[in-house]
Amino acid sequence: MQINNKKFKAVTSVLGLALIFLCGNNFALAVGEEKIDSFDVTVKMNTDASVDVTERIDYDFGQFQKHGIYRDIPVRYAARGGNYNVRLSDVSVVDTDGATYEFVVSDSGNNKEIKIGNADTLVTGAKTYIISYKVKRVINYLGNYDELYWNVTGNRFIVPIVQASAQVSFPEVFRKEDTQIKCFSGLSGSADACDMAGYILSSDSGFVGGANFVAQDLSAGEGLTVVVGVPRGIIYQPTASEVFRETLIDNIVLFVPFLVFILAFCIWRKRGKDPKGRGTIITEFDVPDNVTPAEAGTMVDEKCDQKELSAEIIELAVKGYLKIRRQEKEMLFVKSAEYYFEKLKEADESLSEHEKILLGGIFEKGNSVKLSDLKNTFYKKYNLFVKEVYGSVSQKGYFFKNPQEARVKYFVIYLFILIGFFLIIFNFLGGVFGAYAILSLVVSFAIIGIFSFAMPQKTESGVLLKEKILGLKNYLTVAEKDRLEFHNAPEKNPEQFEKLLPYAITLGVEKEWAKQFVGIYNASPSWYEDSRGFNNFTALYFVNSLGDFRSDFSSSAVTSPAASGSSGFGGGGFSGGGFGGGGGGSW
Repeated sequence: MQINNKKFKAVTSVLGLALIFLCGNNFALAVGEEKIDSFDVTVKMNTDASVDVTERIDYDFGQFQKHGIYRDIPVRYAARGGNYNVRLSDVSVVDTDGATYEFVVSDSGNNKEIKIGNADTLVTGAKTYIISYKVKRVINYLGNYDELYWNVTGNRFIVPIVQASAQVSFPEVFRKEDTQIKCFSGLSGSADACDMAGYILSSDSGFVGGANFVAQDLSAGEGLTVVVGVPRGIIYQPTASEVFRETLIDNIVLFVPFLVFILAFCIWRKRGKDPKGRGTIITEFDVPDNVTPAEAGTMVDEKCDQKELSAEIIELAVKGYLKIRRQEKEMLFVKSAEYYFEKLKEADESLSEHEKILLGGIFEKGNSVKLSDLKNTFYKKYNLFVKEVYGSVSQKGYFFKNPQEARVKYFVIYLFILIGFFLIIFNFLGGVFGAYAILSLVVSFAIIGIFSFAMPQKTESGVLLKEKILGLKNYLTVAEKDRLEFHNAPEKNPEQFEKLLPYAITLGVEKEWAKQFVGIYNASPSWYEDSRGFNNFTALYFVNSLGDFRSDFSSSAVTSPAASGSSGFGGGGFSGGGFGGGGGGSW
């Protein structure tokens, strides 16, 4: 086939020109792109635990016109249970002649940004920047070594680095075998060794004064990291008090419990502290204000729980509304007891509302019930019982507000205060949710729990009633030899024992009350029956048996059903680890 030479030459010429243009343009771009020709760093370890760093960065802007470069140096780390902040100071930037560059140091996230150059001045081609600074709190104190684990270049430079080097000076000269050195290069997380690592020999034979490290042809995002270990005891190690102080400075979240305590205390002092009463406890021989055992116990410790419930069951039995029977059984030489309740009469108007709830809850399924049959069902009535007791003491004017509602209200208030503090710290001041934050949260929760529980505030009549109930408690616990001081004390008899027994139970002094009736109360009460027969019956023996009943009742009837900083040695080191690092670029 014959080829038209003119057409062929024209086509090939166009293709050739296009190829030359494309290749030439790519070559021009390659020549014109930014890079760091050398990133040379000297690091001086000092005996006072500070480290002096000087970075000489030969930056080539290529064909681009920029204002200068910026250098990001991390100063805040998520380590050691929370925030760990490096102290950076004494920053300076000069050129090779010692002339000072214009620069600004500012916070940028977890970094200190050193922005070098002037917004009104453009630079291009190759420039040299010598950045010097001092850092503290970058020494790791290990078993046998004081370690500097330093990310020399950082792994966030957006331009390639032709060659990076680091010269680390020891605080003293050491025998080589007493030190350790290591280096890594590449992307963050790489365990690849750098291109060269070696000791700087001292004039003293067999001693070394530092180490040199080199990494070449680092792409954007790659860096050089070095690890140096020197013998313990040469570099100053902070004391425990210094570490504690610095930890508080780094982790302001640890101040949250103190702030929560101060605010909660101020709120309690204004809204939860009881008014003053008489200030003197006068012995009482009878129940004041005709309060029930549950109300009496709630007035003293501001809570209604199983203790008040057990006391009210005994109260109902003493008043003749029910009978308690204890049946002991033995199986494979193991003795156990079952309790039975027998209803003797219906509730009437002489009972309080919470006593009616209790009586109705026990006999909801019949007039004779076994304690074990109440398991997983009676707890609902128990919750109603507690709610009614709290409502009763507030309706009678003993508390400004229902104690249960007051606790919930102020717990929510304290919780919002706590959340507010944490939001301020983590959203505006910055922080790491680590072990310190969890510790702060746990302690703060304990504080708001304590203060919210203490928020029910008594009225003046409530404080006076509490003092009278404590006066009754004093009578229930008085020793026989001291009874002679009470000239108007009532006669001790079985009726008096049983009448005040529920109050002794709710006040936690039933054994002391029983001791007062030794030799007087020697017969089993009509409302309690025990298959053991009560040989050598005494009031104390009877009270102890009631203790077993209270324990069994609480566990069986009240409980609801169940609902279904790392080291660079020891294999842990990598490129980008340790202190230092960051990155930079042009602007």
